[in-house]
Amino acid sequence: MGDPSGAARARLRVDRSRGQSVVTRAQSAAPLRLLAPSSPGRAAWVYQSSLGGGFVGRDAVELAVEVAAGARLFLTSQSSSKVYRRAASRFGLDAVIGDGGVLVAWPDPLACFAGAVFEQRQTFRLAGGAGLVAVDAWTAGRVAHGECWAFGRMALRTEVEIDGVPVLHEAVVVSPAHGALAARMGGAQAFATVVIAGAPFAEAARAIGERVAAHAADAMPRVAASVWPWGAVVRIAAPRAEPLSAALHDVIGGAVRDALGADPFARKW
Repeated sequence: MGDPSGAARARLRVDRSRGQSVVTRAQSAAPLRLLAPSSPGRAAWVYQSSLGGGFVGRDAVELAVEVAAGARLFLTSQSSSKVYRRAASRFGLDAVIGDGGVLVAWPDPLACFAGAVFEQRQTFRLAGGAGLVAVDAWTAGRVAHGECWAFGRMALRTEVEIDGVPVLHEAVVVSPAHGALAARMGGAQAFATVVIAGAPFAEAARAIGERVAAHAADAMPRVAASVWPWGAVVRIAAPRAEPLSAALHDVIGGAVRDALGADPFARKW
């Protein structure tokens, strides 16, 4: 029997074996493909790809991720996640991270084409000793083709719980129905929210908060951070995707490299 919601369901599991993190299950579901190349360092690396190059029509994908106790996973995308013209698509990620496990979820920015509608919900469930860095980045659209703020609606939601206790419920809705987008974005066309959570990143979260506080508030890219007992939330606004990427690497790149034992971006392109 198929999924009554109409969503394609994919599954990914990473375990710790002989001191290494290994992918023990990678079940793709069209249009999503999961690619797991060999990796240096302590973590498994998995790339999300798409048979159609992005979300088309009414594509709906649900990805369930399990990071076992002590295992580490870098979950990313092959390229910018595209939502094609007039698509009405949705994506869901449900990740469970065991004690001492670490998940770095850092896909490339989302780009919604003209008329596209996209909904995304990400849920991260951490054991008490688990760690998370989750990057949710998006842009004004296919700007080089004249499609700047031309999409119909984008709704993004991120939820984090630690030991069953909710610590974050983040929601962003971007729609021209609420007013002209270009006029409301202050010259920025690329944005990111970074969630840093859990004991493995406690020191990094505090240090990042201090660094961001010293950053000039009116400088572009604009960076703001809020530090909590469980971690930190960082928000970045940049004029284009390239300076957004540079700011992300400047803010969290060191913490990610330390957690993974290698730089996953060194050989991505």
